[in-house]
Amino acid sequence: MKNYIYYIYWLLRTMPMRWHFPKYKILSFEETIREIIHHKKSFSRFGDGEFRLLIAERDIVFQKLSLNLREKLIEVMHSELPNLIIGIPSTLNTRKNLKKPSTVHWLNFININGKKISRHLDENKFFGDSLISRFYMIYEDKRHVPLVINTLQKIWEKKDILIIEGIYSRLGIGNDLFDNAKEIKRIICPAENAFENYDKILHAAKFYGRDKLIIIALGPTASILAYDLAKHNYWAVDLGHVDVEYMWFVGKAKKKEPLAGKKAAEANQRHVADLTGQEKINYEDSILEYCL
Repeated sequence: MKNYIYYIYWLLRTMPMRWHFPKYKILSFEETIREIIHHKKSFSRFGDGEFRLLIAERDIVFQKLSLNLREKLIEVMHSELPNLIIGIPSTLNTRKNLKKPSTVHWLNFININGKKISRHLDENKFFGDSLISRFYMIYEDKRHVPLVINTLQKIWEKKDILIIEGIYSRLGIGNDLFDNAKEIKRIICPAENAFENYDKILHAAKFYGRDKLIIIALGPTASILAYDLAKHNYWAVDLGHVDVEYMWFVGKAKKKEPLAGKKAAEANQRHVADLTGQEKINYEDSILEYCL
């Protein structure tokens, strides 16, 4: 009861910090997926990490801030490409069904950074929901999750996909998330500070990604890469965290916990076990290039 009273007090005390923060036009989860599938739109995601880099607040866990990175994120956010959706968190508008720690996180993010990020957000622009790949851990009621997963899987159903990921991300390894894809190939990138290898990654993506659906899980670099690929008429979708969220769902995790055989950065996971057996063979056979 004491914690609840303090929480209500905090909400009321900080409310003036959010009074002038706009309500943005953010498509629903279903609408965002529909744009990606039916109109083959590329997708660049902005979460709190990307915003922190964009406003030059600080480094984030797996990406150092640089002037070039910040300028590219600003360029992406202000872009008007007809074949690209910019995703921002639906939690900027509503915290319905969020766990209390997540509610506090997003309200506090608006309190501290709302004015700075709003300078870069057009109130007349339609955004996608960047949380389409964060469908499990932050929510109180999880009954929607199986339907969300089924809808997401329609993006890559019966398609040749090129996954561009960090060296320990290993999307689809150890689970069946991408089993409905026709073929999976990979470009492997650094687990941290991938943007420092950006030119090499972009070149490889353009070389191998033609006529494929390109799925990117590479932190803020993914947001920029999806945009640059869309400029050249590639179909590139930033779905960072989708594999981790799926494995947490399958394992019925109650908190952000380490995962066997892959890195979950937000779980403070330092050691990643090597793959063995058929998983190792399947993974290595799918790799086209290392951009390390």
